Amino acid sequence: MEIKVSMPSPETALVRLKGKFTIESVTRFRESTSPLISHPVKTILLDFGKVRYIDSSGIGSLILLLNRTSNIGIDMILFDLTKETEDVLNTAHLGKFFRTATIESLEKDYPGIDVREEGRAGT
Repeated sequence: MEIKVSMPSPETALVRLKGKFTIESVTRFRESTSPLISHPVKTILLDFGKVRYIDSSGIGSLILLLNRTSNIGIDMILFDLTKETEDVLNTAHLGKFFRTATIESLEKDYPGIDVREEGRAGT
């Protein structure tokens, strides 16, 4: 899985994920997101628009990050979920725990942050 972290504002981190979020990706995901907890931001936006598959290890990593962010007051938002990823979260009864958003709703809530990426509809 490819992981790209950027800071579109001092208080907001944008984490773009691409590929399969599996056990092979867990360490890299943790290493990429841990600095955001150490030097906390107010919001972490996780872009799932190009995640083709997520397994139980990927879900476990998300739960761990959610617990860590919640404990220190960081808002974590998963956005642009594919139907497959959304189905996995709902099947595991986790859809109600994660805050999710569409690109359009994030553009309204975070007007100064470009959440669109090349290769997506509307870009």
